[in-house]
Amino acid sequence: MGQIVNETVIAMPRAAAWEKLRDLRTARNYVPGVQSIEFNPGQREGVGASRKVVMKGRPPVDETAIAWDEGHGFTLKIHNGEKAPAPFKSLQFRYAIEDAGAGQTRLRCIISYEMGGGMLGKLLEAVVIRPALQRSNTTVATNLKTFYETGRPTNTELAATAS
Repeated sequence: MGQIVNETVIAMPRAAAWEKLRDLRTARNYVPGVQSIEFNPGQREGVGASRKVVMKGRPPVDETAIAWDEGHGFTLKIHNGEKAPAPFKSLQFRYAIEDAGAGQTRLRCIISYEMGGGMLGKLLEAVVIRPALQRSNTTVATNLKTFYETGRPTNTELAATAS
């Protein structure tokens, strides 16, 4: 299973960061390419909370909380029905926060994945997928930090669909 971790420090206390992070709709403000996020029927927080994410140029996906550590983060399973979107066998995203001292919060964005496609999948991972996931994860962490600290959305797609 592959894993990509990005870490940054947010200039706000963990409790304040958690209040923003726990709202599963706020990702539209900092995840590049997100056009909309809607809750699926059911709960909106905790294990089982689920949202449908529509991104520019990609089929919609569901993201369902499979782990929820109140005040400290959660893990989302990214899927279409029971399966991960192609070319993945499994795909998860974890947001983890902890106190970083001096009223700051350490954020870790962790992508965990397993590729499908055998040898072709391994080649695709090495050449295309892993570098793309690394860029995306870095951007998400940077954009989240900026959004939390300034309150201004960093997702240019959101601004384009709002006009």
